[in-house]
Amino acid sequence: MTYFRVIVAWLPQVLILLFLGGRFDLLGGFNRTDAGFSTLIALFLVTPVATLVLLVVEIVRTILQVRRKVATRSFSMPAVAIFLFSEALAVDLYILSQFRMH
Repeated sequence: MTYFRVIVAWLPQVLILLFLGGRFDLLGGFNRTDAGFSTLIALFLVTPVATLVLLVVEIVRTILQVRRKVATRSFSMPAVAIFLFSEALAVDLYILSQFRMH
């Protein structure tokens, strides 16, 4: 579960770095290739879905732990998941706002 949390927390940051690196031409032309654009689109689609899955999993785990009396009501991990989900949505909305329709 820890690896899943780390990967999902890392996805929005990678999306931001790829977008900004392409915008300021710091990737050495990678953003102008098919692989670069495909990577951006894949991260654009996968990041909100993965963070939403993390949010649902953390909420279910917290509810189950409270019911089993394993832990007290600590909502720190669902709060982190909510933050990551909102960050992913904000980054996607920003990227969508930067597209130009010709």
